[in-house]
Amino acid sequence: MRKIEVVCPECGGTQMESENFISTVCRGCGHYFKSERAKETGRKKVRRALVQKRELTCAECGSVQEVAAEALSSTCLDCGRHLELGHREISGEFLGNLSLEGDLKIGPKGNFGGSRARAVRIVVQGRASGFLEAAECLRVEGKVKLRAGASGGKLEIQAGAALETGEPVQFASGEIEGELRCPEARFTGPLRVGPQGVLMAEKVSFTELTVEEGARVRSVV
Repeated sequence: MRKIEVVCPECGGTQMESENFISTVCRGCGHYFKSERAKETGRKKVRRALVQKRELTCAECGSVQEVAAEALSSTCLDCGRHLELGHREISGEFLGNLSLEGDLKIGPKGNFGGSRARAVRIVVQGRASGFLEAAECLRVEGKVKLRAGASGGKLEIQAGAALETGEPVQFASGEIEGELRCPEARFTGPLRVGPQGVLMAEKVSFTELTVEEGARVRSVV
């Protein structure tokens, strides 16, 4: 490797070093110094790309934190809960629990066999058995029978679809065009039962009820 003569900035002594040297020690006075190339490299600024972020609320503890906008998963800094940030579609059998900060779709041939699923929006076309929690909306498009119950923002049951639960359901509002059968149906806001809708529950609570002609509603309270 070719060598060059370098001058110590402290004592002026000269010595031979590799032409690619980064730093060295003067053999005359012991002074440590860097090459001009190293000084130029050290002065270069690295431009970092601006990372877009969004706020995320942990479903477990309610802690609000920032994550990268394109992130598919994260971990809550307060409780350590794993957060899956993307969307998921179940087209076969799924036996584990799910917690999504996106949308969940259970396809026509899908079967959610876990004990609990949480997502912002849930669409059920196939089968499910565990508790379903939809922060914004649960839309039922097939025949669904849950051992547990369900909760969330809005409950939508399409015409021809049915939801039967073994435990109470609780939502902010409801649009029942199909059939809902459960021990108790709690709505903190308005409830509408369409002309083909069927609501069978031992107890029903709501702030406003609209029952259209042709609908069937049966409850104790």
